[in-house]
Amino acid sequence: MIKAHRPNEQLATKHSVKSITLLILAVELVLVSLSLYESVFTWVMLIIGCSGVIRAIIYFQYYKHLPTIRTLNLLAVLSILGLTYSSFNESLLLIMVNLLVLACALKLMQARSQRDVYQLVSSLFFVIGCGFIFNQSIGFYVFYTFLSLTLLISLACFQAPSLSIQRQCKTVLKLSLQALPISILLFLVLPHLPPLWQVPTSKSFETGLADNITPGDIAQLSQSSDLAFRATFQGPVPEPKDRYWRAIVMEEFDGKTWRTAPLRKKIQEQLKRQNKEFSPAVTGSYTEYDIMVEPTHQNWLFALDLATPNNSKSANEIWQSSNYQLISNQTLLSKYEYSVRSYPQAMANQRFTQIDQRLNLDVPVSGNNKTQSWVAFQRKSNPSNDDFIQAVLRYFTQQPFVYTLRPKLMLSDPIDTFLFENQAGFCSHYASAFAYMLRLGNIPARVVTGYQGGELVKENNQAPYLSIYQYDAHAWVEAWTEQRGWQRFDPTALVAPERIEFGLQQAIQNEGSFLADSPFSLARMSNVAWLNNLRLFLADLDYDWSRFVLGFDDTKQKDLFKLILGKVTPDRLSLLGLGIISLVALLLCLFFLPHWLKNRMDTTQRLYFKALDVFESAGTIRPNWQAPLSFSEDIQQQYPATISNHFNQITQLYLRIQYQDTNKHKHSVLNTKRTHKLMRNHLQKLKKEIIKNNKSPL
Repeated sequence: MIKAHRPNEQLATKHSVKSITLLILAVELVLVSLSLYESVFTWVMLIIGCSGVIRAIIYFQYYKHLPTIRTLNLLAVLSILGLTYSSFNESLLLIMVNLLVLACALKLMQARSQRDVYQLVSSLFFVIGCGFIFNQSIGFYVFYTFLSLTLLISLACFQAPSLSIQRQCKTVLKLSLQALPISILLFLVLPHLPPLWQVPTSKSFETGLADNITPGDIAQLSQSSDLAFRATFQGPVPEPKDRYWRAIVMEEFDGKTWRTAPLRKKIQEQLKRQNKEFSPAVTGSYTEYDIMVEPTHQNWLFALDLATPNNSKSANEIWQSSNYQLISNQTLLSKYEYSVRSYPQAMANQRFTQIDQRLNLDVPVSGNNKTQSWVAFQRKSNPSNDDFIQAVLRYFTQQPFVYTLRPKLMLSDPIDTFLFENQAGFCSHYASAFAYMLRLGNIPARVVTGYQGGELVKENNQAPYLSIYQYDAHAWVEAWTEQRGWQRFDPTALVAPERIEFGLQQAIQNEGSFLADSPFSLARMSNVAWLNNLRLFLADLDYDWSRFVLGFDDTKQKDLFKLILGKVTPDRLSLLGLGIISLVALLLCLFFLPHWLKNRMDTTQRLYFKALDVFESAGTIRPNWQAPLSFSEDIQQQYPATISNHFNQITQLYLRIQYQDTNKHKHSVLNTKRTHKLMRNHLQKLKKEIIKNNKSPL
């Protein structure tokens, strides 16, 4: 016997599917909002959590009533006021993202109809798109792709609740795989336009180095295994002792903290407005490399001395200061790639003004009396600048200085305490003390912070690259001499040469403080072979993703066109565009033509099966083994006469044409055309009645 689905059972099934769909949408909204926690206001996150809890309570039937429209309107008004208050000094994109997420949460609280579900699904796709703006790593890409597929599957289940979840998943995955090659093709050939908005800063504001340094700051930074940047070389990789990645120059010292001089910042801003850029004189051999830097929410860039942009794109986006620092014209709010050429033999002796001399000789009036007395004695004994510098450096080698991440606190007279009492510290302690001593000796000096070293990775088919992590952060000193200009000195290299040659981990292996604050970091477990291989594999995967996907800009697109076309001309670009359109059309034909040919049938069958499709969309499917008349009887039991009568007429007409004896009907062709016209009329009326029935209250 055929088990007929009663109307109330069908409505209960649809109601259950809608509840499950809304619960899934609630989970998706919570997950994607958590991934945007740095950009979504805290009180907005609380409202999102409340909307998810409401949907969970209703689904598990702890409570059966949604908030009233009046309650939601009041909450919406209060939310707009809160958003207005919270949005002062925030970017437009950040405000719009919070507004979109907030609208999704309110819509989730009051979703009742089919239209509400469609609107919520569409809005969630926009929220996921915002996630791609803020989070661009391959891990987040996989996460957002999973959320998108889940949205599509939930929408498919909501549309056809009677179909199995396995069938729905198979259909969605098949369509997604078919769309993948077309998406890749469009990614490669569509113009890469600049963003229409400025990506906002996150609540963490900055990552890594800062424009001020107090001894101990870099030691804290060295407890992080986060990636700072990667450098891909076109030729030989510099030796470890030459891997000083210059970033920030600090010229102001108050006795404890070094910072970028405010006067220097004002001068640089004025020169930028006047479009006056420093052009260093370069000589000798050079090293070419590309850098992919992680978001820092700052403007400074990293490069080996003495660096200049390597191509027109980098030259247009990078500004050079007179202290040989590379500065990006845009804040680094996402991964950024630029090309650099470094000249290690060039001397930084082009410019030394009275302002440079004043900034780099300034010392605090009081404090650190022991250091002042010691420097005065050494200066008297060594009147030559070179001799004095060597005397200061000898002090670091002759005394029992220790390189450590855990020095004792030096609250008062920190330079005296470090040089004559503790004699233990990190690179910032040594750089700060050395620069201060040179200034006391009337030698201009400044502290430079950046990174030193890097993990070398060589792949078979790719250029070698260095991965530089936050624990590679370093500080050193530059001193001005008349003969050589600004010259680098690193007292840390004298105290702990293994830090320069082999990295931080080797330098403090006896102390056991390497990444002590990150006990589960894979970098800390590099002595375990399989964990280290896993870490390197993940690093290579992230490198390829950053370089070939995130780094695929208009310049690389032009290079791709040159590789394909040889010479980029309007005629060849037109042919390429025509070929791409043809290729997309061919792919679409390969995807859909076999299905169309397989399901091609005569007009009578097509009209009858269209009627079956109408009922399938409403949740009633005819089994393959069931006869047309038997199924028509089931429809009469399940649906009102306004629906079942039209389908019964379509069934009778279908059987009449399929099984009529053409020999007995001389005018069979004419009768068939009339029958098809009647079937079409009943089919249109059937669709209208089904739509009315679906819109009726549950």
